This record gives sequence, structure tokens and C-alpha cells, in this order.
Amino acid sequence: MSTIYAVGICVTFHGPSHWGEQYNSCTGKHQSPININSLDVKKVNLPPLVFNGFDIAPLQTNLTNNGHTVAVTVKSDHIPTISGGPLHGVYQYSQLHFHWGDNDTFGSEDMIDNHIFPMELHVVFFKRDYRNAKTALDHSDGLTVLAFFYEISSEDNPRYEEFVQLLGNVTNSHKTATFADPPSLKELIAQDLLHYYTYNGSLTTPPCSEVVTWIDFKEPIMLSHAQIEAFRALEDEEGHPLTHNFRPIQPLGDRVVLFNTDEIIKDVDLGVDVPPSEVENSNRVEEEVRKPSGSKQGKKGKDSGVARGTPVASWVLLGLASMALLTASRY
Repeated sequence: MSTIYAVGICVTFHGPSHWGEQYNSCTGKHQSPININSLDVKKVNLPPLVFNGFDIAPLQTNLTNNGHTVAVTVKSDHIPTISGGPLHGVYQYSQLHFHWGDNDTFGSEDMIDNHIFPMELHVVFFKRDYRNAKTALDHSDGLTVLAFFYEISSEDNPRYEEFVQLLGNVTNSHKTATFADPPSLKELIAQDLLHYYTYNGSLTTPPCSEVVTWIDFKEPIMLSHAQIEAFRALEDEEGHPLTHNFRPIQPLGDRVVLFNTDEIIKDVDLGVDVPPSEVENSNRVEEEVRKPSGSKQGKKGKDSGVARGTPVASWVLLGLASMALLTASRY
């Protein structure tokens, strides 16, 4: 049995397979995490994401081992907010936390093309209209989570140097350490903030509320093996190594994952599905119509007694004239 602290609430539960026994929402149809198949996503050109206050260092930044993960909270005169993209309204920073495994082959929650990353960062925001993260859970658009994946680099990431050092001060659960030089949020995330996947999902811990707009950035953050290994040295509430703090993959169901890109996407809605054979025949007809009057014809066109450049309107008039002559001959 474990106790975790998710977006401002405290819950106690057994493993993921038992969550549905206590929380009905954990068996919902729009759960997270998911495996994102890049071949099945819908490419879109969403409005730009607006990152406000991401480049401003907080007055104070605290790092806490809560027994389930390591979370970062801040005190600042300029709390970061995000808007734009798939979001409707302004979302305010709540906290960030991590998910990892006991080795470099797994640890992330969402997967891309069945690829598991060694660690994943979740930056949690609540919709400002709902005042705080707890009350935001009562609304279908209450939260957004910016997700960043980590990959292994041969060198340390200097932006995470103090972060990794502080992990040594919070080995035991419910320990907190304070940054001497608080980093801005921008320093902890990836640089490419244009290319991302987005879908509607849930919290990945109980109560599994389906209130999250997930934004998974394509570009990974690079950390060395030693830096990620420092997370694995943390302990849970029972003094055991704090690893495997990720939820198994959930069914995608009827959801569509969007991929934001800088490619120009031409959105054509024909309303009906046209069989490939009809499209091919249609294209051939268009090619025949566009041929100039002097263009070469096949054997049929050559042997035909019909003039090759005759406009369609002329054929209509000839037809009408023939009908008139036949009618007149009857009388």
C-alpha cells in the first residue's frame, strides 16, 4: 500500500490493478498514459503556445521527496502560466514531478511508437478560472500537463547540476531541500516547444480524474546515466528504493491524438470517403478534358467521325437540332 500526493490531494491505495476498486474513474475510457503511434496521429497547425513567466527565476524553489516521486514547488511574484495551442483559457503552474524506472530501459509513462524513455517530467498547471488544482479536478478542462521525456547522454546536463545535488538531501521520504540558485522553468524543459502531441486524458494516479489536456513534447531532454541514477537512490515511505513510479499503458479508445507541426496542413473535408478507383477515374477524366484540341488521341479518337476539338456545348446543340428534325418529319 502506498500514499501519494497528486495535484494537492492525498490518496492511499494498492497497486494500479486495484485502483478501480476505490476510484471508479480509474476504469474510465479516457485514461492516461497511452502509447502514441506517430503514424495514426492527426497533424495540425494549432495556435502558438504562450509561455508566460517561464524565463523568470522564482524567489524560492523547494524540492520534496513525497514518498512517491520528487516534486518541485515555487514561491514567486511571477507564477508561470501557459495558454494557446489546444488550451482554452490561461493555466497556472502548480508543481512538477517525475516518473522513472530502476534502469535506463523504462520509466516514462506515455510511450511514443512503443518506445519507453528512462524518465518523464510532468509540469502540472490548473485552469486559473478554477482558483486551484484541487477545485480544478471538478472540471473536464481543469488541468493541463506538459510532459517531457528524457534520453541518456554521454555527458552531464549542466542545467540539472544543482538539482541532482539536492536529490542527495532528500533521500528519505518527506524530506525537502531548497535551491540556493533557483532555476527558471525554462531551464528545466526542452528547447523545441513547437512540436508536440496532445490528447485528452487523465491523472496517472488516483483518483485518475479525466480532466487533463496532455501536451507531450517531441524533443527529449538529455541527462547522463549518472544524473538519472540519482533519482533511483531516493527511498519511498517504507525505506525501499523509489522506482517504478509509473502507471501501465491504458487503451486509447476513441480518442484522436493531435500532432502540432510547422508544416502547412491543408485540411480538406470531402464529407464522404471516395474509393481509390473513383479518384483515379476522375483524374483521368480531368486529364482528358484539359488536353488541347490538337493533342494526340488513341485509335478510337483517330477513327471516329467526331471532330476532336468540339466543345461540349456544341454537342448539346447538335443533339437538340437532331431531335427537332425527327419531330418535324413525323408530321
